Amino acid sequence: MDSIRRDPEIIAKNECIGALFGPVTGEDPFLNDSLRAAIDYALSEEHGSPAPLEAFMRKAVELSSSRGTGEAFSMLHINLRERAYDPLWLRGELLEGLKPMTGIRRCLIVISGLREAVHKSITRSERKKGKDVAHEDARQYIDSLAAKYAADNSRLTIMYLD
Repeated sequence: MDSIRRDPEIIAKNECIGALFGPVTGEDPFLNDSLRAAIDYALSEEHGSPAPLEAFMRKAVELSSSRGTGEAFSMLHINLRERAYDPLWLRGELLEGLKPMTGIRRCLIVISGLREAVHKSITRSERKKGKDVAHEDARQYIDSLAAKYAADNSRLTIMYLD
């Protein structure tokens, strides 16, 4: 059971459920986990394994918008796994992803694999500072960009899935 709770993909899915269905579930961890498992099960019938995060997020948003609450919710997933970290490229992708979120009150951005991407692209001079410092600098860069370009009235959550 502990391995399930520590799985970053399951944590991300549960956070997604909490963000989307918190008012319905009362943010009860058991209910959130049950809803996550139900969506995973429904999506896994096609391929027999837990649903990829992006497919899961699409289904969760679809289910959330069909609840009839009238409150809009938007999600963005930037997957950096198996890529090198490039601040300019990341800036472009983040800003492009924030455009459709304009005017939406609740937004969730999931960044996957940032630590791995930063460690792949670290320069010699940055190695002296340390990998953790470069990773934290990258997180602060993303946080500041998102804060700067997100709509003022939105509740933006950024989740790092390393």
